[in-house]
Amino acid sequence: MVGAYAEAGIPVHLVADRHHDQVLLHTDPEDGTCPDPRHVERGRSVPAPGSVGTTLDLSVDILLDGDD
Repeated sequence: MVGAYAEAGIPVHLVADRHHDQVLLHTDPEDGTCPDPRHVERGRSVPAPGSVGTTLDLSVDILLDGDD
């Protein structure tokens, strides 16, 4: 799925990897791939890259577990 987003030129996307208890931040697609995703672990926040055009931090815990 990540490859499809990169091929479509989607500049930023997140993948919640519950198996490894982390979120992967993919940015700056080139030639249909997103090189070197940033790995963010539970207990931290994923900062939105400047290219998104806003400032916000997303809780990895909420992204993995939902907002119960």
